[in-house]
Amino acid sequence: MKKGEMLTGFKTMFKHPYRRAAEWKRITGKKVIGCVPMYFPDEMVHAAGALPVALFGSGEPISHADAHLMTNACDQVRSTFDSLLKGHYDFMDGVAALHVCDQVRFFIEVWQLDRPFPFFHQMWRPFKMDGSTRPFLLKELERLKSSLEKLTGNQITPQALRESIESYNESRLLIRAMNDIRSRRPGILGAADTARIIAAGMLMPIEENITLMKQLISVLEREAIDGSERTRIVVAGHPCAVPDADLLDMLENYGLSVIDDDLFSGGRRCATDVILENDPVEALADSYMNALPCTTHHFPSAWMKSGDDHSPYSDHVIEMVRKGNAEAVVILRMMYCDPFDLEFVFLKKRLEEEGIPFLPLVTQHGPVPLESLRTRVQAFAERLKTHL
Repeated sequence: MKKGEMLTGFKTMFKHPYRRAAEWKRITGKKVIGCVPMYFPDEMVHAAGALPVALFGSGEPISHADAHLMTNACDQVRSTFDSLLKGHYDFMDGVAALHVCDQVRFFIEVWQLDRPFPFFHQMWRPFKMDGSTRPFLLKELERLKSSLEKLTGNQITPQALRESIESYNESRLLIRAMNDIRSRRPGILGAADTARIIAAGMLMPIEENITLMKQLISVLEREAIDGSERTRIVVAGHPCAVPDADLLDMLENYGLSVIDDDLFSGGRRCATDVILENDPVEALADSYMNALPCTTHHFPSAWMKSGDDHSPYSDHVIEMVRKGNAEAVVILRMMYCDPFDLEFVFLKKRLEEEGIPFLPLVTQHGPVPLESLRTRVQAFAERLKTHL
């Protein structure tokens, strides 16, 4: 299969996100669980014999949700609830969410009261990630395990969970391999296609995703391309939503090549594996404790030491720039995303201190008004070419 055909397939799946999941349920008779992004332990759902699918909402105009939610909720929350009210999730057997921010917590509580599913699981993850909160996290993972066993009638054995973790680790390994090719050969894979490929992987059985990713990597490794004239950049932001494809395309149309990113539908999805050195539930807990710095949690040993005025997340983004030999950062700020807005203050200051050019762009629901951003993107790209 050619690259174009494969990319079209991923694009189609992302455009019709739940078609494959509904088909899988019809064929297998098994359960489908909608998982609110991000950081939900899909491995646990898979080990129970169910299919976890990410709830990304849609690009459709929001016509129902604003009668149920505050209009200053983030795009991810409003769009997802709008999709629910339109019946896009009716075939699912339940919904699960990890509380990553106050908006998700509020959203899930409204959902549970307004349109409850037979299975509705809320998992609490400590905001403070250290040894004092690890026992609570373990209890939450065990509570999820028990709930899924009750729903599916399947016992989640240590072996079943171990095999699921191994499958998801393999998927993460393949995404990293794809991103490595993108970094070494700028232009071989567009940022929008990359985001759709990774997002599509959250909408299909993990076994199918692994097969497709192996095929794609094989195709990419055989394709030659010269991206030497492009300006290498890193994209950060959009903690739990897929960026607008037209916006990502516009960045690259002006000669900016996204060689790495910190997107949920990107590099963050595959950044770290679950290390299976002990009990698999313990391993999942450790994966949270050892996660990359994020806007939605903090590690007390590294956060805001006396005299510091920056966070580990800022250092993480700067390290991505250095590791990828990038020249600049584009920051996508989803409107009303409180955790990232708070972090942006520190990130902006650190990038200025390091002399790294950056361009912040605020996005909102629906088609991005590109004309209002085009001049800024073009000027930024030309400035980089002039000064680099």
